[in-house]
Amino acid sequence: MDVIPSGRALGAEIIGIDLLKDVSAAQREFIFNAWTENLVLLFRGQSLSFSDLLRLRELFGPPGQAANQLLGLGRKSYLPSDLPDDCTIISNITDANGKPIGALGDGEAFWHTDSSFTETPISASLLHAIEVTEEGGETAFLNMYKAYEEMPAGLAAKIEGKYVNHSKLHNSAGMKRPEFAEVTDPSKAPGVKHPIVRTHPVTRRKCLYLGRRQMSYIFGLSLDESEALLDEVWAHACQDKYVWQHKWRVGDLIVWDNRCTMHHRNAFAPNARRLMHKSTSAGEAVV
Repeated sequence: MDVIPSGRALGAEIIGIDLLKDVSAAQREFIFNAWTENLVLLFRGQSLSFSDLLRLRELFGPPGQAANQLLGLGRKSYLPSDLPDDCTIISNITDANGKPIGALGDGEAFWHTDSSFTETPISASLLHAIEVTEEGGETAFLNMYKAYEEMPAGLAAKIEGKYVNHSKLHNSAGMKRPEFAEVTDPSKAPGVKHPIVRTHPVTRRKCLYLGRRQMSYIFGLSLDESEALLDEVWAHACQDKYVWQHKWRVGDLIVWDNRCTMHHRNAFAPNARRLMHKSTSAGEAVV
């Protein structure tokens, strides 16, 4: 195996391994160390089943759950019967009855961290490309270590010791989850309280932990103060110098660390088919 860095603030490709085969202890250590160093890993040309995704997630941590499981919302009725409970389908494709076979459609998926609306958010997300679009649908990743480490001292002082509400109200495409009542005041949104700066449990490095901008709120501030400070923090964090964007090919597997990254998906044409399969590794309490 070898590691080919993206040349950007994060991300690397791993070559020289077929993930259909058993992963040895030495390979496992190599992959985990590369993931810890590069935050996002790309494996090209992989042909993986749902069971493979469930097996491979354990390279990065204990078995994790899908967002609906973590939210306690149960299994969506439209999902295929052969889909394991811990896996997710991300797709805009519909079945013969016009019902979606997966989540998030074809729109933009705004900058976010997966499942940060829980007390113990997931660590790794594994996303496998089955069908991809020629244009649009790219996924970008953001290095939250660098965003924190290079933050102006004055701004860093403003967020020191602050906690943020990570809302459950909307998905990453900005659509309200129907299971929750409408809320217009971000300080009243259902969610979970996390520190705005967290310490990574493996590297012990500090990084920003923002979750998603929609319905976010900084505890202890007025709503106007919270909105202004969040706008300032997000404007700094989402600078292009902290980003690597990936153009998908069929067979790509990407694994990212939600504890120190955010990610974003570009919109694509509604008539273009995109099909991705996903699994996750469990994480730990945010400190």
